[in-house]
Amino acid sequence: MEINFEFQKERKVGDFVQSFIDLFKLIYRHFVSTIFGLSAVPLAGIALVYYFLSTKITFSANSDSFEDIDALTWAGLLIVALTALGLYVYGISIEYFLLLKERKSTAFSGVEVLKNFRSNLGKYFMFLIAMILALIVVFIPLAIVAAICAFIPFVGSFAIGILASMVGIWLFCSFLFYREGYSDLGSCFTDAYVMLSKKLIQYGIATYIVNFIFQMAVMMISIVPLVIMGLLSFNFLGIDAAFFDSSWGKLLMTLGGLFITLFTLFLYMSGVLANGIIYETAKDLKFGERIYGMIEEIGGKSE
Repeated sequence: MEINFEFQKERKVGDFVQSFIDLFKLIYRHFVSTIFGLSAVPLAGIALVYYFLSTKITFSANSDSFEDIDALTWAGLLIVALTALGLYVYGISIEYFLLLKERKSTAFSGVEVLKNFRSNLGKYFMFLIAMILALIVVFIPLAIVAAICAFIPFVGSFAIGILASMVGIWLFCSFLFYREGYSDLGSCFTDAYVMLSKKLIQYGIATYIVNFIFQMAVMMISIVPLVIMGLLSFNFLGIDAAFFDSSWGKLLMTLGGLFITLFTLFLYMSGVLANGIIYETAKDLKFGERIYGMIEEIGGKSE
């Protein structure tokens, strides 16, 4: 399906929010089905780990919280698995966005998304290492600014959220500079900062607002099924102190953990779309028509 959406154009804060909504409305079915289709197997594995871990936890009054030390091992494995799953979903969401931007349509499959992700997997690992080093360098000044914001009444928490969004959009643009070949790994962070510097606060506010609105929308949509599940569990399954030690209790704990995981991944996916729109806008404002010549050079010219 062709999408009528302009990626490269000047936008203000409100325009970013509207552009995100417009783009999401155009592609949400294809986007969600593609990303979660590619994530079905790892999500099934995560669900099994959730269930196995729930069997290691007891809520009986005469027992410890964990039956044995193996539960701690499984909890550590779950944390590692969730981190890997988050990075994977974020990566394939980026590849989806790049294909969408290139083709201006949803006429591509999950196979193509996964193929591009695999072919660029080395870049993802290299950037991950470089990103950790970059965050170590900027940690102290960021921590100082965050500490100052924490003491500001009422708006301090919002300021910290905007600061985190600014860092996120900087890292996102740095990676896409490296992924698309505009910068090497050593200069992508400074190149992205130079591109964003004049409007970094505006971009951070836009990202924060988009993520906040999307998070609230997903929470509102989720309330009804959660309330229904809770009422059914309370009335028909007999929730009491020993309920979560039963098979139904373990299953409910697994479904709850899986729901939180899906909710978090959904936010990651929306973050890629929001950051991608900002990246394309900032890139066009910085380079203008020259960026298209750079793209042609990367693709190669026929003599």
